[in-house]
Amino acid sequence: MRKIRLKIFVIVSLLLITSVGLFVKSSSTSRYEPVLMKYVDLPGSIKFLSPVKIIKPGKIYYKDKYIFISERYKGIHIIDNNDPYNPLNIGFINVPGCLDIAIKDSILYTDNAVDLIAIDLSKLPDSIYVTKRLQRVLPEPLPPDGSPIPTEFQPARRPKNTVIVEWRQIY
Repeated sequence: MRKIRLKIFVIVSLLLITSVGLFVKSSSTSRYEPVLMKYVDLPGSIKFLSPVKIIKPGKIYYKDKYIFISERYKGIHIIDNNDPYNPLNIGFINVPGCLDIAIKDSILYTDNAVDLIAIDLSKLPDSIYVTKRLQRVLPEPLPPDGSPIPTEFQPARRPKNTVIVEWRQIY
């Protein structure tokens, strides 16, 4: 009997703790607003482009003779480091919602907003292609100040089938 009461107490406690956030109105004072993209446009947004200037660098990854630098929310810079005294920016992979990167063998893994994608790098510097996409397996990116997504930008309160791919500072 005592074990049953303890189990009930634990279950009820967990339910109460996890449901508190459902009834709290957002009082977010974030200095950022989201940039939205239609979810169906995410797969077509991955492109290998000419080099662009590095503005908001994120993670840095070194593999073989290349340096990969994520550009917060934008994509991945590719630097040819064959000559460490003269690194050459050779291209940019446009990946909206990109924050993190990892590489294993010749496959680069990154977030494309809420999707996790695998990009084959074996044909660098000529081309790249997406080999796999796991849809909606990641949470939407939070504002850079760490605040929660404001209530007015929750999925139920914004245009249907959109995802957050970037946060812009409000001045």
